[in-house]
Amino acid sequence: MEKILFHLSFVSYGICSFLFLGYALTRRERWAVFANGALRAAVTFHFFSLVVRTFVGRQMPGHDFYVPWSNWFESFSFFAFVIALEYLVVQLRRELPILGVFITPFIFFILMVALKSPVGMQIPTLNPVLQSPWLAVHVSLMFVAYAAFANAFGVGLAFLVQERQIKSHKPTGLIFRMPSLDELDHMIYRIIWWAVPVLTMGLLLGSHWAYLAWGRYWGWDPKEISAAITWASYFFYLLMRSPFGWRGRKAVLLSIIGFLIMLGSYIGVNHYSPLHDFLTAHDHTENSSMKSKGSADQALP
Repeated sequence: MEKILFHLSFVSYGICSFLFLGYALTRRERWAVFANGALRAAVTFHFFSLVVRTFVGRQMPGHDFYVPWSNWFESFSFFAFVIALEYLVVQLRRELPILGVFITPFIFFILMVALKSPVGMQIPTLNPVLQSPWLAVHVSLMFVAYAAFANAFGVGLAFLVQERQIKSHKPTGLIFRMPSLDELDHMIYRIIWWAVPVLTMGLLLGSHWAYLAWGRYWGWDPKEISAAITWASYFFYLLMRSPFGWRGRKAVLLSIIGFLIMLGSYIGVNHYSPLHDFLTAHDHTENSSMKSKGSADQALP
């Protein structure tokens, strides 16, 4: 059932990406209506697939605190879900279906990567360090912040496209569907403005989880350092955007750089972090479990 729901969501995300593209290239408003409907269907299928997966996972021995983001497939799947959900929330405040063409293909691409994950769709065996309720809170907050940054990145791409249209001597019909540069710039700022406190809280809870798991709040692990750099980059954006008055292209490029740093921290650094490589491990039953068990078993409550 969970796999059927997931694949239904995957197909629906693909359909809505195609429809949003059709909306951007034509002047037919109906494309946006169908695209939004397909996106809502995708999010609904995706939500229930995560619910079923969580229920099934928690029936397994030693999975009392299992959450559906414990390997790469699950991590990418949940990341895509939160991006889509936050996109719909943004649309409730200001309906701009043209932004769907910049965000939904990214969601679809993430799910394609998830399906290519070498670990497949099976529910992983959890190593001891993941057996903590603090993981659910810490990681879910990080995903909420990261998904917001992904939405801000999509709006940033829209800004750059619209800017190019305005400067062009032969703008396409897309220019009439896009909001003003000021509105896009302000939208990016508002998204990042509320996402940074969420990221801050996620990092603090992660530090608490690290203390319970490994007996220290900070250990200069590559993952911890890259997460701190991500936080600093977005804090720098807010600092430059508000007190120092950066607007327009400079601020947008800064937000895009922050997103690229975030992606590096989220995906790339895991391969170099001895304490956060549980996402990259193919099987936690032997090597990974033994590596973390020595410290984690003693520290976890």
